[in-house]
Amino acid sequence: MVFLPNILPHIALRPYIRHYMLLHVTLKGIPTELRIKPFPPDADQSLYFYPRDTVQAIVHSSSDNRATAASIFVGQQTSRINLQFGEDHLIIQVCFRGGFMHHLLGKMPMSEFHEREIDAEYLSDVEMRILNERLRETNDYSQMIALIESYLLKRVFALKVENHAIDKVIAYMKDSEKPLSLDWLADNACLSTRQFERKFHERMGMSPKYYSRIIRFNRAYQMKLQQPNLDWLDIAFACNYFDFAHLMRDFREFAEVSPSMLLAQEVASPDWKRMIIK
Repeated sequence: MVFLPNILPHIALRPYIRHYMLLHVTLKGIPTELRIKPFPPDADQSLYFYPRDTVQAIVHSSSDNRATAASIFVGQQTSRINLQFGEDHLIIQVCFRGGFMHHLLGKMPMSEFHEREIDAEYLSDVEMRILNERLRETNDYSQMIALIESYLLKRVFALKVENHAIDKVIAYMKDSEKPLSLDWLADNACLSTRQFERKFHERMGMSPKYYSRIIRFNRAYQMKLQQPNLDWLDIAFACNYFDFAHLMRDFREFAEVSPSMLLAQEVASPDWKRMIIK
């Protein structure tokens, strides 16, 4: 298994891209029912590449499933899906900073991505198809990242993206460990409250309040994954939940199971024992 979780982008892309992530795991001979990984909502919008086997996205609540394309844009996820890995599972994530995907896709409203992913070749130019072909042809991980980065640099320079105050506020929301009021957010975005909510919805596909709930939920979940000895009650208070019942409510809504059940399903997933190779 190869797991590279935090590859920094080119300096010119850092205002727009947080990091790249690459995971490659071979699961030949592993039954399909054991190749399932839970994906509850997180606070990221991303571009994913699957240069090897096809991945099945399974809606947890209904068990409906669909095959993903070779590259997909994924907006702000609000409910859980499960991914069924192929036998040769290679995924590369381009994790965007909040609001950038809206600019990259020509000011496309992010509500278009509600509960679904969109084929990147459908939304992009012919260069995306060529990029997918070149990724399939190489086994060099560094070359894969270089190919993706070259494509993104061309797109960003062609777009001449302006980083507005609201985009900086969205990024701050993602990183802040304390609750932020709507008035404070709007004021720092140099907008009225109503303007801020409208522009935020265009960029993120949801309200600021709902986005803040997803950030807090994901922070609690990641804290438990990184520090499994921590008690859930301690995590609830560390993540600014009023009490454990409020944390449970968010897990039931976003993960559709209890915190302990989600952790057990994560531990059973095929990429749980990751080895970081630098």
